[in-house]
Amino acid sequence: MNSRRFIITEIRERRDNEFLFGCSERVVASSEFQRLLSFIRNYGFIIEKIDERSLPYDNHADRLVGYKIRKEEEVKNNDEGMGN
Repeated sequence: MNSRRFIITEIRERRDNEFLFGCSERVVASSEFQRLLSFIRNYGFIIEKIDERSLPYDNHADRLVGYKIRKEEEVKNNDEGMGN
């Protein structure tokens, strides 16, 4: 079976709304992930980290990382309903 080969002749910079992650990279510790969070915040979302004590461990006994993402207007409406 012949494998097809390609020569890359041109590359482009990633766009603001494109995010690239390596397969073996610890994603949440990467600068690209931080760029993703900033992009989401710029569009009116609030990102809250979930308390790690309430998250399970994965199959390698590593703690998971979690985030809650809400629209900024939703948070304002909840605050008004609580008398704030």
